[in-house]
Amino acid sequence: TVAIFRNGIKTVLPERLKLLSGPGCPVCVTDQGYIDVVLQLAERDDCMIATYGDMIRVPGKGGSLETKQSRADVKVVLSSEDALQLAKDNPEKKVVFVAVGFETTTPATAVAVTEAAEQGVDNFLVLTAHKLVVPAMRALLSAKNDNIDAFLCPGHVSVITGYGAFAEIAEDFGRPCVVAGFEALQIIEGLAEICRQLSEGKAEVTSVYGAVVTEKGNVAAQEITAECFEPAD
Repeated sequence: TVAIFRNGIKTVLPERLKLLSGPGCPVCVTDQGYIDVVLQLAERDDCMIATYGDMIRVPGKGGSLETKQSRADVKVVLSSEDALQLAKDNPEKKVVFVAVGFETTTPATAVAVTEAAEQGVDNFLVLTAHKLVVPAMRALLSAKNDNIDAFLCPGHVSVITGYGAFAEIAEDFGRPCVVAGFEALQIIEGLAEICRQLSEGKAEVTSVYGAVVTEKGNVAAQEITAECFEPAD
């Protein structure tokens, strides 16, 4: 979405070609109930909250982590490994990692969970709000959104899942799914591929981001994610 706006791509598209953004960034799609639980944990004297910087100002009913910082133990981290290190350095605290993100960041959380278990770091806890892209796509189409003709699929997620993960959308709903990168020409190439499929009455899964995305994706990342997490509503 950012790349499309930054490069002014919408301004050069035909009027009939409309781009809809979604499902949204990890922060945007994190529900308020989750934030409220994080804020409640932040008020506990025995807890330290480890969070990515983009979550620090997200509001809940009782404020935000930023407003809690003056009286709560809230640390901004750059990775799940940083959160794990906080747990090692502060054994007297329960370090709660605020784990958000789609398939791109989930494997890193899984690695930290695995390392904590192997190293016996039992004060490292994860409150997960990780999301899956394909179920979100299915939900959109199952809600009778007949105005969605195709999907320009995210390249960063597809690095992990592989473009083959979108096959069920093409097969079950008859919608083209094309993975593209984040450069202007890559996005335009992806849109051109979508238009080609629609004009030919096809619904295929393809990638124009071949330098990075494969059909099967990062199998090792998928395996460690499956070992640590299971899908839930």
